[in-house]
Amino acid sequence: MPSPGALAYLAWRALVAHPLKKLFRQPGTGLERFRAAYVSEGLVPTRPEDRAAGEAASACIACGICETGCDLAGASPAVRALGLHAAFRLYGRSTAELPLAREALLACAGCAGCDALCPTGVPISRVLAHLRAAASLHPSAPALAA
Repeated sequence: MPSPGALAYLAWRALVAHPLKKLFRQPGTGLERFRAAYVSEGLVPTRPEDRAAGEAASACIACGICETGCDLAGASPAVRALGLHAAFRLYGRSTAELPLAREALLACAGCAGCDALCPTGVPISRVLAHLRAAASLHPSAPALAA
């Protein structure tokens, strides 16, 4: 049974706080308010395909097994040291930082050899293709070859 204090708090929020919040809400849609507040910081709204790629990448356990069948082993030492799972961590932080992974994203040949090796079934080649596309769409991104 809920405590009387919890019920009183919920009642106060429903009868006082929410109506007042609606009175003083900034004009515009949620998307317009988001853009006004965050686009200058390099953050962009999340699209459905971004959410799907992020959900697929979230199954990565960073075991490194996928890297044994990856051409990144022939890439520069800095890219090789990052590994594939670093791209997933980078994407999880901010799409504004994707252009910083340009060399690593271009080093991926898209051969899909890593997909079959993943023990959790992450569609690595699909996620990396999405990351390349997202990096090229970002306003501060240098041109990426597909």
